[in-house]
Amino acid sequence: MSSLRALDAPARTLVGPWGVSVHTTWLAAVIFAVLGLTGEGPTAAARLSRQDWLAVGYLAVAVTAAAFVLWYSSVTRLGASRAGLLTGIAPVAAAAVGVILGAPAPRPLVWVGIVVLAVGLALGLRESQPNSQPSSQPKG
Repeated sequence: MSSLRALDAPARTLVGPWGVSVHTTWLAAVIFAVLGLTGEGPTAAARLSRQDWLAVGYLAVAVTAAAFVLWYSSVTRLGASRAGLLTGIAPVAAAAVGVILGAPAPRPLVWVGIVVLAVGLALGLRESQPNSQPSSQPKG
């Protein structure tokens, strides 16, 4: 994980969260286009329905680009360790989007998990208190 962070930091510093997001997304699109052309053939795109293209657009913009911008902005503002806590929001967001799209409301045990997650995030993201323990260094 630290080696990935070492590769990410210079790029994020050089082009910022938006630049990393844009470049990552277009590189992924090119790679998937090449894989699609070689695996499915050039006529595969013509077989996609309107709903397929809407799903592709949603995945490209909302899930990929917006998520990258939010993630790298969070890492820049909060630091990697505190931003990492925010990944816990994903299951809560999935449950909420599921309900919005017509799935049944989460069961009671899911609500318990959401409360545990909220408490963990509140504890993890609160401002750190200065260390009140006396220093063990000799005075003099």
